[in-house]
Amino acid sequence: MNLLAASLIYFAFSSAVETADGDHWKPFDHPAVIERSFTAYTHPGETLVLISGAMGFFRVEEVFFKEGDRIPGRDGEWVAAIQVDASIDKAQKRTLQIRFELAQSATERARLASVRADSAARLATKELERVSALLEKGDASQSIFDQALQRSEEATAVADSARIALADSQLSVRLVEAEMEVIDEKIGQSTLLAPAGWYVESSEVVKGSGLTVGQQMMTLVDRSHFEVTIPMSEEEIRELSAESLRLERVLGGIPLKPSRITVGSVPDQVTHRRLVTIEIPAEEFSLASQETGGGLEIRAILNIRDSKGGVRVPLEFIGRRLEQWIVKDAAGKVYPILPVRKDETSWIVLPGDMPVGIELVPLTTE
Repeated sequence: MNLLAASLIYFAFSSAVETADGDHWKPFDHPAVIERSFTAYTHPGETLVLISGAMGFFRVEEVFFKEGDRIPGRDGEWVAAIQVDASIDKAQKRTLQIRFELAQSATERARLASVRADSAARLATKELERVSALLEKGDASQSIFDQALQRSEEATAVADSARIALADSQLSVRLVEAEMEVIDEKIGQSTLLAPAGWYVESSEVVKGSGLTVGQQMMTLVDRSHFEVTIPMSEEEIRELSAESLRLERVLGGIPLKPSRITVGSVPDQVTHRRLVTIEIPAEEFSLASQETGGGLEIRAILNIRDSKGGVRVPLEFIGRRLEQWIVKDAAGKVYPILPVRKDETSWIVLPGDMPVGIELVPLTTE
């Protein structure tokens, strides 16, 4: 879920005392900033939904975990979460096992027949060779040779047919084996697995529930980290970094440290903002027993440069000459400025004609 609240924008500048570099101050190194505040709600980093793939109508045999349970086991393990009725598939497997045994028996018979046919073909070939030798010596007639040749060719054809029958029987065995593998896979899929360490966010089925294809059964979430998603403008994204972004939980104002910030590549067609996803490790939260880590309100605070300009100058570097506010650089040149707003230690001023890179020196009121 990506529940977003409207961002709050307000002007602010730090009340902490910033020290000058020795007796000099570079105002353009301290531009005025706008503090922008966003609120969003956390959601688990990853979600896994178990869906029924059964074709037809089946029922749930067992649900091993209930809502809020943590899946036991070590990282990387998959644990049985839901057992679906597989009685039909198991019955089909028993039928296939019988077919497999019959196919093996047929293959053995075909092998023995092939052995006998090969033996008969070899004997017929030897007989043909013997009669052929007698014919050359004149001790056998042509008709006897023709009969031996016919017997040899018939025996060879029978041997070839036996080899083909053996190959067909072997293919039948492989076909039944493949069908058994399919049934085994279907039986295996009747046990739905969940990754160890994840939590059951919701369970939509109980023991005895009926199932149809595509029905959602259980939702699991990874609570090792959480995410908040905030739409930001290009101006805000340019200033975005792990150092410039401050996160805190709205309830109690507890600061949080993000582990990763990801910026979406495609802006919204209407708002032209891109989604910024902030990942927060679970260790950053101190959750109450009833809290899951999802739906926590988070405030993100980002300082960006004030597009209206302005730089920060400590009080000791600003003076007055009659009605004019002024500053002085290291060479003694005086520049008029226009103060905008003040805190306890400094002014935010419009720089006027001050050059970029100027170094100011302390100035007493003139």
